[in-house]
Amino acid sequence: MATLEETDFDVIVLGTGLPESITAGALARAGKKVLHIDSSELYGGNWSVYDIKNMLKWVERCNQASGDAAEQPSSNNDNEATIQYASSYLSNYRNVTARVGKDQQEEDISTEDLDKVLSSDFLDSITPDASSKQTLAKMLKKSRSYNLDLTPKLLSCKSELVEVLIRSGVGRYLEFKGVDELCLFQNGKLERVPSSKEDVFNNQAITLIDKRKLMRFLTFAVDYQEKPEVMEGFADKPYSQFLEEKFKIFGQLREAIIYAIAIADAQVDTRTALERTQTFVRSMGRFTKGGYLCPLYGGASEIAQAFCRVCAVFGGIYILNQQLASFTMEDGRCTGIVTQDGQKFNSEWIISGLDYLNKQWLPNKDEYESWVSRAVIVSDKPLVSLEEEALCYSVFPPGSDAGNQDAPIYVIHQSAETMACPKGEYVTYLWKVGDSDASSELQSAVDLLVPEDGHVKLSVFYQQRCRQVDLDSQNWHLPANVIPCSDPNGSLDFNAASNEATAAFFKCVPADTPFMPAQEEEEEVAEDDY
Repeated sequence: MATLEETDFDVIVLGTGLPESITAGALARAGKKVLHIDSSELYGGNWSVYDIKNMLKWVERCNQASGDAAEQPSSNNDNEATIQYASSYLSNYRNVTARVGKDQQEEDISTEDLDKVLSSDFLDSITPDASSKQTLAKMLKKSRSYNLDLTPKLLSCKSELVEVLIRSGVGRYLEFKGVDELCLFQNGKLERVPSSKEDVFNNQAITLIDKRKLMRFLTFAVDYQEKPEVMEGFADKPYSQFLEEKFKIFGQLREAIIYAIAIADAQVDTRTALERTQTFVRSMGRFTKGGYLCPLYGGASEIAQAFCRVCAVFGGIYILNQQLASFTMEDGRCTGIVTQDGQKFNSEWIISGLDYLNKQWLPNKDEYESWVSRAVIVSDKPLVSLEEEALCYSVFPPGSDAGNQDAPIYVIHQSAETMACPKGEYVTYLWKVGDSDASSELQSAVDLLVPEDGHVKLSVFYQQRCRQVDLDSQNWHLPANVIPCSDPNGSLDFNAASNEATAAFFKCVPADTPFMPAQEEEEEVAEDDY
């Protein structure tokens, strides 16, 4: 890369994940000089969105790294200043597999075109027969029409991040589609969960008595703080017990409230679950019928790029695909970074994704990491039996036919309307939180959802590491001016990343500095500027 004349900055941000990018944009907006570096050539880090070609490259890299790690002894990495981004990033993924289904379309691709598209031994290994080679070749020819999300999430209509997007004007760089339906897997199929007054009264599967109970409960949840006597003695007890004893809600209706509305599990405490339920109920109808929005072209990666754009507008400098060698240290503080080509940059603060930080600064892995099993499915028919282009999320509660006994399986259904794939195809994301590999359970869920006339064109299964920052813990050994950013977690929404970004911002500025304030006019930035 060309050498930068400017070497001194207020803040250096490492990685373009969501919390890092929100913080970078907010700090530049507050007048800080920001240098934003990513060692990857694409935005997003562990929050990335890939087309078909880059998704398969990512699968190949993960598998290659897994093989290399098994053959080579681990390094103690004694020098605390060393940055080893590439190996750290790839260690976030395990049990990564990709499979291509048989082609069901009449169109054929010539042998010559097949050879042009399928030029890798790796691609040959996941396309065992001629029909699947045709499938993959056709998908690769329109690769850029796919936006496959490594960490799919939805944006709550009443979240603080939505308020920031509206207030600051960052939302104008983004497009959204409302998520109007939610389903729970019950009685061998996905069934709609009533989540509004209209839904409750139109749902024929709920008895009149249960409709009254549900309406009474949802009315309470909107302003539950005004009736503290109802929750008295239940704040720390399981939500299921609260629903049963206070509202006489049992069985499938109770499951719908816990798993699909509160997005929780049976052991969640009442205080936490009611807060989540209230957020959901208050979100309903704000922008569309439902309580969530889906960013088009991919989720967190698109939101991250919008904040990167703002950072660039306000003078932030961006360098992608820049490999880093080390941090510079002085008296226990981190004073800057050194790139592998020898450039040195100085900064008062370092905000960083965890993959750039030295292992000596971090807790032992069992003290702050967990895993999420995920699947990305591309099919020729929707895996949800609603309207053909329906955008919704679903939940397989524990004990479902998918075999998930200990935790829910979450599902987001997308189509060409969210720009996730070409028209006539569908993308389904599934995930389950837990350290053990749940690919067999996710596959069972897929098998239960695929219609009789449907076919899976591509499936990618993987486990993703989830490291969460807790600086109140005594197990961190970071320099005082280094602010770490968590990996994406297994939640449905972006709240944790947004809250973390806000906290990081206020570590670097005076307490009275406004976070992403309203801006009357902003200068447009050219595409090449960030």
